[in-house]
Amino acid sequence: MQQEALIQLHKLFEDKKVVLLHGVTSSGKTELYMQLIEEAIQQNKKVLYLLPEIALTAQLVNRLKKRWGNKVGVYHSKFGDNERVEIWNGLINPRKVDYSVIIGTRSALFLPFSNLGLIIIDEEHDGSFKQQDPAPRYSARDAAIYLAQLCNAKVLLGSATPSVESYHNALTGKYGLVELTTRFGGIEMPETVICDLKEETRKKLMKSMFTSSLLGDIEEALKKEEQVILFQNRRGFAHFIECRVCAHVPQCVNCDVSLTYHKKADLLRCHYCGYSISLPKICPACGNPLMETKGFGTEKIEEELSMFFPKARITRMDLDSTRAKNAHADIINRFEERKVDILVGTQMVTKGLDFDNVSIVGILNADNGLYFPDFRSAEKTFQMMAQVSGRAGRKNKRGKVIIQTFSTTHPIIAKVVANDYVGMYTEQLEERKNFSYPPFTRLIEITLSHRNQDDLDAMSPDLADELAKRLGKDRVLGPEYPIVTKVQNFYQKKILLKIERDKYSLKLKDMVTDSVNSFLKRGKEYTKVRIKVDVDPQ
Repeated sequence: MQQEALIQLHKLFEDKKVVLLHGVTSSGKTELYMQLIEEAIQQNKKVLYLLPEIALTAQLVNRLKKRWGNKVGVYHSKFGDNERVEIWNGLINPRKVDYSVIIGTRSALFLPFSNLGLIIIDEEHDGSFKQQDPAPRYSARDAAIYLAQLCNAKVLLGSATPSVESYHNALTGKYGLVELTTRFGGIEMPETVICDLKEETRKKLMKSMFTSSLLGDIEEALKKEEQVILFQNRRGFAHFIECRVCAHVPQCVNCDVSLTYHKKADLLRCHYCGYSISLPKICPACGNPLMETKGFGTEKIEEELSMFFPKARITRMDLDSTRAKNAHADIINRFEERKVDILVGTQMVTKGLDFDNVSIVGILNADNGLYFPDFRSAEKTFQMMAQVSGRAGRKNKRGKVIIQTFSTTHPIIAKVVANDYVGMYTEQLEERKNFSYPPFTRLIEITLSHRNQDDLDAMSPDLADELAKRLGKDRVLGPEYPIVTKVQNFYQKKILLKIERDKYSLKLKDMVTDSVNSFLKRGKEYTKVRIKVDVDPQ
Protein backbone atom coordinates (compact mmCIF):
# COMPACT_ATOMS: atom_id res chain seq x y z
CA MET A 1 0.00 0.00 0.00
CA GLN A 2 2.78 2.44 0.96
CA GLN A 3 4.81 1.54 -2.13
CA GLU A 4 1.80 2.22 -4.35
CA ALA A 5 1.25 5.54 -2.58
CA LEU A 6 4.91 6.52 -3.13
CA ILE A 7 4.62 5.76 -6.85
CA GLN A 8 1.43 7.88 -7.01
CA LEU A 9 3.18 10.75 -5.19
CA HIS A 10 6.06 10.74 -7.68
CA LYS A 11 3.65 10.70 -10.60
CA LEU A 12 1.52 13.55 -9.21
CA PHE A 13 4.57 15.70 -8.39
CA GLU A 14 5.40 15.70 -12.11
CA ASP A 15 2.33 17.91 -12.78
CA LYS A 16 1.32 19.30 -9.38
CA LYS A 17 3.27 21.52 -7.01
CA VAL A 18 1.04 20.51 -4.06
CA VAL A 19 -0.18 17.01 -3.17
CA LEU A 20 -2.51 16.06 -0.32
CA LEU A 21 -1.77 12.75 1.40
CA HIS A 22 -4.98 11.62 3.10
CA GLY A 23 -4.17 8.55 5.17
CA VAL A 24 -6.05 7.11 8.14
CA THR A 25 -4.26 7.19 11.49
CA SER A 26 -1.34 4.74 11.68
CA SER A 27 -1.37 4.16 7.91
CA GLY A 28 2.36 4.91 7.62
CA LYS A 29 2.33 8.53 6.43
CA THR A 30 5.53 9.33 8.36
CA GLU A 31 7.43 6.55 6.58
CA LEU A 32 6.39 8.05 3.25
CA TYR A 33 7.68 11.42 4.43
CA MET A 34 11.01 9.75 5.29
CA GLN A 35 11.27 8.23 1.81
CA LEU A 36 10.67 11.63 0.17
CA ILE A 37 13.17 13.32 2.51
CA GLU A 38 15.82 10.73 1.58
CA GLU A 39 15.21 11.38 -2.11
CA ALA A 40 15.47 15.16 -1.62
CA ILE A 41 18.74 14.81 0.33
CA GLN A 42 20.20 12.62 -2.42
CA GLN A 43 19.42 15.46 -4.87
CA ASN A 44 21.23 17.93 -2.50
CA LYS A 45 17.93 19.68 -1.74
CA LYS A 46 16.79 21.04 1.62
CA VAL A 47 13.60 19.85 3.33
CA LEU A 48 11.31 21.80 5.65
CA TYR A 49 9.11 19.60 7.87
CA LEU A 50 6.38 21.68 9.54
CA LEU A 51 4.41 20.50 12.58
CA PRO A 52 1.52 22.26 14.35
CA GLU A 53 2.73 21.65 17.93
CA ILE A 54 6.05 21.69 19.75
CA ALA A 55 4.77 18.55 21.52
CA LEU A 56 5.08 16.57 18.28
CA THR A 57 8.72 17.45 17.64
CA ALA A 58 10.18 15.19 20.38
CA GLN A 59 9.21 11.84 18.83
CA LEU A 60 9.92 12.90 15.26
CA VAL A 61 13.31 14.45 16.04
CA ASN A 62 14.46 11.14 17.54
CA ARG A 63 13.23 9.29 14.47
CA LEU A 64 14.84 11.68 11.99
CA LYS A 65 18.14 11.92 13.87
CA LYS A 66 18.49 8.15 13.98
CA ARG A 67 18.43 8.26 10.20
CA TRP A 68 20.25 11.50 9.31
CA GLY A 69 22.10 12.50 12.49
CA ASN A 70 23.38 16.09 12.59
CA LYS A 71 21.82 16.92 9.24
CA VAL A 72 18.55 17.45 11.16
CA GLY A 73 17.94 20.88 12.71
CA VAL A 74 15.09 21.70 15.12
CA TYR A 75 13.53 25.17 15.30
CA HIS A 76 10.65 26.36 17.50
CA SER A 77 9.77 29.02 20.07
CA LYS A 78 10.74 27.00 23.16
CA PHE A 79 14.38 27.19 22.03
CA GLY A 80 16.56 30.04 23.26
CA ASP A 81 17.94 32.76 20.97
CA ASN A 82 21.40 31.14 20.77
CA GLU A 83 19.95 27.80 19.67
CA ARG A 84 17.82 29.46 17.00
CA VAL A 85 20.70 31.60 15.77
CA GLU A 86 22.76 28.43 15.35
CA ILE A 87 20.14 27.00 12.97
CA TRP A 88 19.90 30.32 11.11
CA ASN A 89 23.68 30.54 10.67
CA GLY A 90 23.86 26.87 9.67
CA LEU A 91 21.50 27.53 6.75
CA ILE A 92 23.41 30.66 5.68
CA ASN A 93 26.84 29.06 6.04
CA PRO A 94 26.54 25.27 5.53
CA ARG A 95 30.32 24.80 5.84
CA LYS A 96 30.03 24.85 9.65
CA VAL A 97 26.84 22.79 10.03
CA ASP A 98 25.02 21.46 6.99
CA TYR A 99 21.34 21.11 7.84
CA SER A 100 19.50 19.11 5.18
CA VAL A 101 16.25 18.80 7.14
CA ILE A 102 14.65 21.46 9.34
CA ILE A 103 11.82 20.29 11.55
CA GLY A 104 9.81 22.94 13.35
CA THR A 105 6.60 24.82 13.96
CA ARG A 106 5.24 27.70 11.86
CA SER A 107 8.10 30.13 12.70
CA ALA A 108 10.55 27.79 10.87
CA LEU A 109 8.95 29.02 7.64
CA PHE A 110 10.99 32.24 7.82
CA LEU A 111 14.45 30.65 7.99
CA PRO A 112 16.89 31.62 5.17
CA PHE A 113 16.52 28.52 2.99
CA SER A 114 18.53 28.03 -0.17
CA ASN A 115 17.93 25.17 -2.58
CA LEU A 116 14.66 24.19 -0.86
CA GLY A 117 13.23 21.11 -2.57
CA LEU A 118 10.38 19.84 -0.41
CA ILE A 119 8.03 21.17 2.27
CA ILE A 120 6.09 18.62 4.33
CA ILE A 121 3.15 19.99 6.33
CA ASP A 122 2.05 17.30 8.77
CA GLU A 123 -1.44 17.49 10.34
CA GLU A 124 -2.20 20.19 7.76
CA HIS A 125 -5.74 20.65 9.07
CA ASP A 126 -4.56 21.91 12.45
CA GLY A 127 -5.64 25.38 13.58
CA SER A 128 -2.24 25.92 15.26
CA PHE A 129 -0.78 26.63 11.82
CA LYS A 130 -2.68 29.93 11.90
CA GLN A 131 -0.90 32.79 13.69
CA GLN A 132 -3.57 34.70 15.63
CA ASP A 133 -1.86 37.32 17.79
CA PRO A 134 0.23 39.33 17.44
CA ALA A 135 0.32 40.34 13.76
CA PRO A 136 1.19 39.25 11.13
CA ARG A 137 -1.83 36.93 11.12
CA TYR A 138 -0.88 34.32 8.56
CA SER A 139 -1.58 30.69 7.78
CA ALA A 140 1.70 28.76 7.81
CA ARG A 141 0.14 26.18 5.48
CA ASP A 142 -0.79 28.78 2.84
CA ALA A 143 2.46 30.71 3.33
CA ALA A 144 4.44 27.47 2.86
CA ILE A 145 2.68 26.83 -0.46
CA TYR A 146 3.62 30.35 -1.59
CA LEU A 147 7.23 29.87 -0.38
CA ALA A 148 7.40 26.63 -2.39
CA GLN A 149 6.31 28.51 -5.52
CA LEU A 150 9.10 31.05 -5.00
CA CYS A 151 11.69 28.27 -4.47
CA ASN A 152 10.30 25.92 -7.15
CA ALA A 153 9.81 23.30 -4.41
CA LYS A 154 7.13 20.64 -3.89
CA VAL A 155 4.61 20.65 -1.02
CA LEU A 156 3.15 17.56 0.63
CA LEU A 157 0.15 18.13 2.90
CA GLY A 158 -0.51 15.19 5.23
CA SER A 159 -3.44 14.41 7.50
CA ALA A 160 -5.85 11.67 8.56
CA THR A 161 -8.56 14.36 8.70
CA PRO A 162 -7.73 17.03 6.08
CA SER A 163 -9.34 20.44 6.26
CA VAL A 164 -12.47 20.77 4.13
CA GLU A 165 -10.69 23.44 2.05
CA SER A 166 -7.65 21.25 1.28
CA TYR A 167 -9.75 18.18 0.44
CA HIS A 168 -11.94 20.32 -1.82
CA ASN A 169 -8.82 21.65 -3.59
CA ALA A 170 -7.65 18.06 -4.09
CA LEU A 171 -10.99 16.81 -5.45
CA THR A 172 -11.30 19.77 -7.84
CA GLY A 173 -7.81 19.17 -9.25
CA LYS A 174 -5.96 22.14 -7.74
CA TYR A 175 -3.88 19.71 -5.63
CA GLY A 176 -2.93 16.11 -6.27
CA LEU A 177 -4.54 13.50 -4.00
CA VAL A 178 -3.14 10.24 -2.62
CA GLU A 179 -5.18 8.19 -0.13
CA LEU A 180 -4.20 5.47 2.35
CA THR A 181 -7.41 3.82 3.53
CA THR A 182 -6.02 1.06 5.77
CA ARG A 183 -3.62 0.93 8.70
CA PHE A 184 -0.07 -0.30 8.18
CA GLY A 185 0.36 -4.04 8.79
CA GLY A 186 -3.37 -4.74 8.45
CA ILE A 187 -4.16 -3.55 12.00
CA GLU A 188 -7.88 -2.82 12.31
CA MET A 189 -9.18 0.65 13.10
CA PRO A 190 -10.08 0.90 16.82
CA GLU A 191 -13.46 -0.30 18.06
CA THR A 192 -15.52 2.75 19.03
CA VAL A 193 -18.09 2.56 21.83
CA ILE A 194 -20.60 5.31 22.65
CA CYS A 195 -21.47 5.81 26.33
CA ASP A 196 -24.72 7.71 26.93
CA LEU A 197 -24.11 10.16 29.78
CA LYS A 198 -27.86 10.81 30.18
CA GLU A 199 -28.63 7.12 30.70
CA GLU A 200 -25.65 6.55 32.99
CA THR A 201 -26.64 9.56 35.11
CA ARG A 202 -30.30 8.46 35.24
CA LYS A 203 -29.31 4.96 36.37
CA LYS A 204 -26.83 6.45 38.89
CA LEU A 205 -23.95 4.51 37.34
CA MET A 206 -21.66 7.53 36.96
CA LYS A 207 -18.63 7.70 39.23
CA SER A 208 -17.47 11.30 39.20
CA MET A 209 -17.00 12.13 35.47
CA PHE A 210 -16.47 8.50 34.42
CA THR A 211 -19.01 6.02 33.08
CA SER A 212 -18.94 2.50 34.51
CA SER A 213 -17.80 1.00 31.19
CA LEU A 214 -14.87 3.44 30.86
CA LEU A 215 -13.66 2.65 34.38
CA GLY A 216 -14.01 -1.06 33.68
CA ASP A 217 -11.98 -0.81 30.45
CA ILE A 218 -9.25 1.23 32.17
CA GLU A 219 -9.03 -1.38 34.94
CA GLU A 220 -8.78 -4.18 32.39
CA ALA A 221 -6.04 -2.35 30.46
CA LEU A 222 -4.01 -1.73 33.62
CA LYS A 223 -4.22 -5.42 34.55
CA LYS A 224 -2.75 -6.28 31.14
CA GLU A 225 -0.04 -3.62 31.64
CA GLU A 226 -1.41 -1.62 28.71
CA GLN A 227 -1.60 2.16 28.58
CA VAL A 228 -4.54 4.56 28.51
CA ILE A 229 -5.05 8.07 27.08
CA LEU A 230 -7.91 10.23 28.38
CA PHE A 231 -8.86 13.37 26.49
CA GLN A 232 -10.65 16.46 27.83
CA ASN A 233 -10.15 19.74 25.99
CA ARG A 234 -10.27 21.85 29.16
CA ARG A 235 -7.35 22.52 31.44
CA GLY A 236 -7.60 23.48 35.10
CA PHE A 237 -9.55 21.73 37.85
CA ALA A 238 -13.06 23.11 37.27
CA HIS A 239 -14.64 25.43 34.68
CA PHE A 240 -15.78 27.78 37.46
CA ILE A 241 -16.98 27.91 41.06
CA GLU A 242 -20.53 28.86 42.03
CA CYS A 243 -22.28 29.84 45.26
CA ARG A 244 -24.96 27.27 46.17
CA VAL A 245 -27.14 29.97 47.74
CA CYS A 246 -27.09 32.95 45.35
CA ALA A 247 -25.48 31.30 42.27
CA HIS A 248 -22.75 33.95 42.12
CA VAL A 249 -19.82 33.01 39.82
CA PRO A 250 -16.51 34.92 40.20
CA GLN A 251 -15.68 36.80 37.00
CA CYS A 252 -12.49 38.25 35.55
CA VAL A 253 -12.24 42.02 36.17
CA ASN A 254 -10.65 42.55 32.72
CA CYS A 255 -12.58 40.11 30.53
CA ASP A 256 -16.17 39.01 30.12
CA VAL A 257 -15.51 35.44 31.30
CA SER A 258 -15.74 33.40 34.48
CA LEU A 259 -12.52 32.42 36.28
CA THR A 260 -11.26 28.84 35.98
CA TYR A 261 -10.27 27.04 39.18
CA HIS A 262 -6.73 25.62 39.32
CA LYS A 263 -6.46 23.46 42.42
CA LYS A 264 -2.69 22.91 42.43
CA ALA A 265 -2.04 26.65 42.51
CA ASP A 266 -5.20 27.22 44.62
CA LEU A 267 -6.18 30.07 42.30
CA LEU A 268 -9.04 31.23 40.14
CA ARG A 269 -7.49 32.26 36.83
CA CYS A 270 -8.59 33.93 33.59
CA HIS A 271 -7.41 32.05 30.50
CA TYR A 272 -7.64 35.20 28.38
CA CYS A 273 -5.55 37.77 30.28
CA GLY A 274 -3.92 35.78 33.11
CA TYR A 275 -5.67 37.67 35.93
CA SER A 276 -5.91 35.50 39.06
CA ILE A 277 -7.23 35.64 42.63
CA SER A 278 -7.04 33.30 45.61
CA LEU A 279 -9.91 30.88 46.02
CA PRO A 280 -12.54 32.73 48.13
CA LYS A 281 -13.53 31.00 51.37
CA ILE A 282 -16.95 32.67 51.32
CA CYS A 283 -19.13 33.94 48.48
CA PRO A 284 -18.06 37.53 47.56
CA ALA A 285 -21.72 38.40 46.84
CA CYS A 286 -23.67 36.97 49.81
CA GLY A 287 -21.00 35.86 52.30
CA ASN A 288 -22.15 32.23 52.31
CA PRO A 289 -19.35 29.62 52.66
CA LEU A 290 -21.07 27.08 50.37
CA MET A 291 -19.05 27.47 47.15
CA GLU A 292 -18.88 24.47 44.80
CA THR A 293 -16.95 23.64 41.64
CA LYS A 294 -18.74 23.15 38.30
CA GLY A 295 -17.45 21.20 35.32
CA PHE A 296 -14.10 19.47 35.13
CA GLY A 297 -10.72 19.93 33.48
CA THR A 298 -7.58 17.82 33.14
CA GLU A 299 -6.40 18.64 36.66
CA LYS A 300 -9.57 17.25 38.23
CA ILE A 301 -9.47 14.12 36.04
CA GLU A 302 -5.90 13.45 37.17
CA GLU A 303 -6.91 13.77 40.84
CA GLU A 304 -10.05 11.62 40.54
CA LEU A 305 -8.20 8.87 38.65
CA SER A 306 -5.64 8.59 41.44
CA MET A 307 -8.53 7.76 43.81
CA PHE A 308 -9.98 5.04 41.55
CA PHE A 309 -6.57 3.62 40.59
CA PRO A 310 -4.16 4.41 43.44
CA LYS A 311 -1.39 2.17 42.05
CA ALA A 312 -1.53 3.63 38.52
CA ARG A 313 1.12 6.10 37.39
CA ILE A 314 -0.83 9.08 36.05
CA THR A 315 0.52 12.14 34.19
CA ARG A 316 -1.15 15.22 32.76
CA MET A 317 -0.18 16.98 29.52
CA ASP A 318 -1.67 20.43 29.04
CA LEU A 319 -0.51 24.04 28.87
CA ASP A 320 -0.03 24.21 32.65
CA SER A 321 2.12 21.07 32.91
CA THR A 322 4.33 21.82 29.87
CA ARG A 323 5.50 25.38 30.49
CA ALA A 324 9.13 24.32 31.10
CA LYS A 325 11.42 24.06 28.06
CA ASN A 326 11.70 20.27 27.81
CA ALA A 327 8.44 19.37 29.58
CA HIS A 328 6.72 18.06 26.40
CA ALA A 329 9.60 15.77 25.54
CA ASP A 330 9.94 14.51 29.15
CA ILE A 331 6.26 13.53 29.37
CA ILE A 332 6.25 11.85 25.96
CA ASN A 333 9.49 9.97 26.65
CA ARG A 334 8.21 8.70 30.00
CA PHE A 335 4.97 7.54 28.39
CA GLU A 336 6.87 5.90 25.53
CA GLU A 337 9.14 4.09 28.01
CA ARG A 338 6.02 2.85 29.85
CA LYS A 339 6.83 4.75 33.03
CA VAL A 340 3.31 6.24 32.85
CA ASP A 341 0.12 4.14 32.77
CA ILE A 342 -2.51 6.84 32.12
CA LEU A 343 -1.93 10.08 30.19
CA VAL A 344 -4.57 12.78 30.69
CA GLY A 345 -4.44 15.65 28.23
CA THR A 346 -5.99 18.41 26.17
CA GLN A 347 -5.72 18.61 22.37
CA MET A 348 -1.94 18.16 22.75
CA VAL A 349 -2.51 14.37 22.99
CA THR A 350 -4.63 14.22 19.81
CA LYS A 351 -2.00 15.02 17.23
CA GLY A 352 0.28 12.56 15.52
CA LEU A 353 1.83 10.92 18.59
CA ASP A 354 2.78 7.27 18.10
CA PHE A 355 2.66 4.93 21.10
CA ASP A 356 2.86 1.13 20.77
CA ASN A 357 1.14 0.12 24.00
CA VAL A 358 -2.03 2.28 24.11
CA SER A 359 -5.11 0.05 24.07
CA ILE A 360 -7.77 2.41 25.48
CA VAL A 361 -8.59 6.00 24.54
CA GLY A 362 -11.35 7.80 26.44
CA ILE A 363 -13.03 11.00 25.26
CA LEU A 364 -14.64 12.27 28.44
CA ASN A 365 -17.01 14.86 27.02
CA ALA A 366 -17.52 14.79 23.27
CA ASP A 367 -20.11 17.59 23.44
CA ASN A 368 -17.64 20.38 24.29
CA GLY A 369 -17.15 21.60 20.72
CA LEU A 370 -20.27 20.31 18.97
CA TYR A 371 -22.53 23.26 19.68
CA PHE A 372 -19.97 26.06 19.51
CA PRO A 373 -21.28 28.90 17.28
CA ASP A 374 -18.70 28.50 14.52
CA PHE A 375 -19.26 27.17 11.00
CA ARG A 376 -16.22 24.92 11.49
CA SER A 377 -17.35 23.42 14.83
CA ALA A 378 -18.57 20.11 13.33
CA GLU A 379 -15.39 19.73 11.24
CA LYS A 380 -13.09 20.57 14.18
CA THR A 381 -14.94 18.21 16.54
CA PHE A 382 -14.73 15.37 14.02
CA GLN A 383 -11.02 16.02 13.48
CA MET A 384 -10.25 16.17 17.19
CA MET A 385 -12.14 12.97 18.06
CA ALA A 386 -10.84 11.05 15.03
CA GLN A 387 -7.27 12.11 15.80
CA VAL A 388 -7.38 11.15 19.49
CA SER A 389 -9.11 7.87 18.57
CA GLY A 390 -6.19 7.15 16.26
CA ARG A 391 -3.81 6.93 19.23
CA ALA A 392 -5.38 3.57 20.20
CA GLY A 393 -4.15 0.16 19.02
CA ARG A 394 -1.44 1.33 16.63
CA LYS A 395 0.71 -1.80 16.91
CA ASN A 396 -0.12 -5.52 17.05
CA LYS A 397 -3.58 -5.24 18.60
CA ARG A 398 -6.88 -3.52 17.87
CA GLY A 399 -7.55 -0.66 20.26
CA LYS A 400 -10.76 0.61 21.82
CA VAL A 401 -12.19 4.13 22.00
CA ILE A 402 -14.86 5.14 24.50
CA ILE A 403 -16.77 8.32 23.69
CA GLN A 404 -18.82 9.79 26.55
CA THR A 405 -21.57 12.07 25.26
CA PHE A 406 -25.05 13.43 25.93
CA SER A 407 -25.62 13.66 22.14
CA THR A 408 -25.56 9.99 21.12
CA THR A 409 -27.59 10.63 17.94
CA HIS A 410 -25.54 13.58 16.69
CA PRO A 411 -24.46 12.96 13.05
CA ILE A 412 -20.83 13.93 13.76
CA ILE A 413 -20.59 11.33 16.55
CA ALA A 414 -21.96 8.71 14.14
CA LYS A 415 -19.33 9.65 11.53
CA VAL A 416 -16.51 9.38 14.08
CA VAL A 417 -17.75 5.89 15.03
CA ALA A 418 -17.87 4.88 11.35
CA ASN A 419 -14.56 6.64 10.62
CA ASP A 420 -16.46 8.32 7.78
CA TYR A 421 -14.37 11.37 6.84
CA VAL A 422 -15.86 11.56 3.34
CA GLY A 423 -19.40 11.61 4.81
CA MET A 424 -18.46 14.46 7.12
CA TYR A 425 -16.80 16.34 4.25
CA THR A 426 -19.80 15.90 1.91
CA GLU A 427 -22.26 17.07 4.56
CA GLN A 428 -20.16 20.09 5.55
CA LEU A 429 -19.50 21.08 1.94
CA GLU A 430 -23.23 21.16 1.15
CA GLU A 431 -23.91 23.27 4.22
CA ARG A 432 -21.13 25.71 3.39
CA LYS A 433 -22.31 26.04 -0.19
CA ASN A 434 -25.80 26.92 1.02
CA PHE A 435 -24.52 29.60 3.41
CA SER A 436 -21.54 30.89 1.38
CA TYR A 437 -18.67 29.83 3.60
CA PRO A 438 -15.17 28.58 2.63
CA PRO A 439 -14.14 26.91 0.38
CA PHE A 440 -16.73 28.77 -1.76
CA THR A 441 -15.83 32.18 -0.32
CA ARG A 442 -12.94 33.80 1.49
CA LEU A 443 -13.57 35.40 4.86
CA ILE A 444 -12.08 38.58 6.27
CA GLU A 445 -12.81 39.20 9.96
CA ILE A 446 -12.46 42.77 11.20
CA THR A 447 -12.40 43.21 14.99
CA LEU A 448 -13.02 46.66 16.49
CA SER A 449 -11.98 47.23 20.13
CA HIS A 450 -12.62 50.18 22.44
CA ARG A 451 -12.51 50.75 26.20
CA ASN A 452 -15.96 52.38 26.16
CA GLN A 453 -18.82 50.10 25.13
CA ASP A 454 -21.21 52.92 24.21
CA ASP A 455 -18.63 54.57 21.94
CA LEU A 456 -17.96 51.24 20.26
CA ASP A 457 -21.69 50.71 19.68
CA ALA A 458 -21.98 54.18 18.17
CA MET A 459 -18.93 54.04 15.89
CA SER A 460 -18.70 50.43 14.68
CA PRO A 461 -21.69 50.68 12.26
CA ASP A 462 -19.83 53.48 10.45
CA LEU A 463 -17.05 51.10 9.38
CA ALA A 464 -19.66 48.56 8.23
CA ASP A 465 -21.27 51.33 6.13
CA GLU A 466 -17.90 52.29 4.61
CA LEU A 467 -17.25 48.67 3.66
CA ALA A 468 -20.78 48.19 2.29
CA LYS A 469 -20.36 51.23 0.00
CA ARG A 470 -17.24 49.74 -1.58
CA LEU A 471 -17.99 46.00 -1.46
CA GLY A 472 -21.79 45.80 -1.49
CA LYS A 473 -24.18 45.16 1.42
CA ASP A 474 -24.50 41.43 0.76
CA ARG A 475 -20.82 40.87 1.48
CA VAL A 476 -20.76 42.64 4.87
CA LEU A 477 -22.11 41.00 8.04
CA GLY A 478 -22.22 42.83 11.37
CA PRO A 479 -21.04 44.53 13.45
CA GLU A 480 -21.92 41.99 16.15
CA TYR A 481 -20.57 41.13 19.59
CA PRO A 482 -18.57 37.88 19.76
CA ILE A 483 -19.17 35.30 22.52
CA VAL A 484 -16.60 37.01 24.75
CA THR A 485 -17.50 40.69 24.50
CA LYS A 486 -14.66 42.11 26.62
CA VAL A 487 -11.00 41.03 26.68
CA GLN A 488 -8.29 42.86 28.67
CA ASN A 489 -10.64 45.79 29.34
CA PHE A 490 -11.44 46.30 25.65
CA TYR A 491 -14.97 45.70 24.35
CA GLN A 492 -15.05 44.00 20.95
CA LYS A 493 -17.31 43.94 17.92
CA LYS A 494 -16.73 41.95 14.76
CA ILE A 495 -17.52 42.58 11.09
CA LEU A 496 -17.31 39.61 8.74
CA LEU A 497 -16.70 40.00 5.02
CA LYS A 498 -17.65 37.16 2.68
CA ILE A 499 -15.90 37.46 -0.67
CA GLU A 500 -16.48 35.09 -3.58
CA ARG A 501 -13.29 33.19 -4.50
CA ASP A 502 -13.11 34.59 -8.04
CA LYS A 503 -13.56 38.17 -6.78
CA TYR A 504 -10.71 38.04 -4.20
CA SER A 505 -7.80 40.21 -5.39
CA LEU A 506 -5.28 42.89 -4.44
CA LYS A 507 -7.88 45.46 -5.48
CA LEU A 508 -10.18 44.12 -2.77
CA LYS A 509 -7.36 44.46 -0.22
CA ASP A 510 -7.01 48.12 -1.22
CA MET A 511 -10.77 48.65 -0.84
CA VAL A 512 -10.74 47.26 2.72
CA THR A 513 -7.67 49.37 3.57
CA ASP A 514 -9.34 52.51 2.15
CA SER A 515 -12.50 51.79 4.17
CA VAL A 516 -10.51 51.48 7.41
CA ASN A 517 -8.51 54.68 6.69
CA SER A 518 -11.67 56.58 5.84
CA PHE A 519 -13.26 55.38 9.11
CA LEU A 520 -10.24 56.51 11.18
CA LYS A 521 -10.31 59.97 9.56
CA ARG A 522 -13.89 60.64 10.71
CA GLY A 523 -12.75 62.29 13.93
CA LYS A 524 -10.46 62.18 16.95
CA GLU A 525 -12.71 59.68 18.79
CA TYR A 526 -12.46 57.23 15.89
CA THR A 527 -8.67 57.01 16.22
CA LYS A 528 -9.16 55.46 19.69
CA VAL A 529 -10.76 52.39 18.11
CA ARG A 530 -8.34 49.50 17.67
CA ILE A 531 -8.85 47.65 14.40
CA LYS A 532 -7.59 44.12 13.70
CA VAL A 533 -7.98 42.57 10.25
CA ASP A 534 -7.71 38.78 9.91
CA VAL A 535 -7.87 37.13 6.48
CA ASP A 536 -9.09 33.49 6.54
CA PRO A 537 -9.78 33.43 10.30
CA GLN A 538 -9.66 30.09 12.13
